[in-house]
Amino acid sequence: MYKQYLSYLILFTLITSCVEDFDVELNSTYERIIIQGSISNERKAHKVILSKSADYFSNEQTPRISGATVTISDGSDTFILTEVAPGIYETDTLAGVSGKTYTLNALIEGELYESSCYMNYIAPIDSIKIGYYDYGDFQEEDTFAVVLLYAQEPEIKGNYYLWDVYKNGVLESDTLRDKWLETDQFVNGMYISEYQAQWLAANTGDTVTLEMQSITEEYYEYYYQIMSVTEWNGGPLSGPPANPVGNISNDALGFFLAYSQERKTIIVPKVEDRLLLSWY
Repeated sequence: MYKQYLSYLILFTLITSCVEDFDVELNSTYERIIIQGSISNERKAHKVILSKSADYFSNEQTPRISGATVTISDGSDTFILTEVAPGIYETDTLAGVSGKTYTLNALIEGELYESSCYMNYIAPIDSIKIGYYDYGDFQEEDTFAVVLLYAQEPEIKGNYYLWDVYKNGVLESDTLRDKWLETDQFVNGMYISEYQAQWLAANTGDTVTLEMQSITEEYYEYYYQIMSVTEWNGGPLSGPPANPVGNISNDALGFFLAYSQERKTIIVPKVEDRLLLSWY
């Protein structure tokens, strides 16, 4: 079967300006529109990227789509996105509002593509701390940090979370494998204490910021579909990968996400002031 080569421009910083490319082999015999975008409650320019799938045997990057008309609406206001680079469209500086449903419309070569996503509420982070494991002589204790989360999980069931971590203002969890996703299945309505939300290499005096995002169930499942054809792909014996199912209409690939986020920052303390974690 003729294969397609898809370079996924996934906005996993949906919450940041970082965009990462992922190469995925797809069982598709025709060119597909790819739409990746997001809006959050952070006040900034929100981004949508438009591209097309390309031949698996081609060495060229997936072609970006210019000249499209792209809007995001919250039911009362409509925001027109500006093309700031080939295939990259941005809103003016604005902040989304939790509890609203956002609809993306992209008019591409006379065809309309649409997606809607509800922006969930997010509970505040009470605090974060830095913990560590004692590796003995195998590793210097000052080079490794575990970010511990303290927060009240809402009583409403069905919450989904994604955690990113920054060190000295730079996103450390900038690949799929470095992000951490979880549901409230086992902690619904409970107070979360010492939850290991992220791990990173960090030294005393570094500034560490934990970013918690309240995502939708659909995006949670979409993330794991992407992982199954990238990081978790078992090789030739695992069978052909399936197209990740997003939430874009008109047979397009990709995902449009509305999400809320919360951040907390800490200065990494000396080792003796960190929380020693147990292996058991």
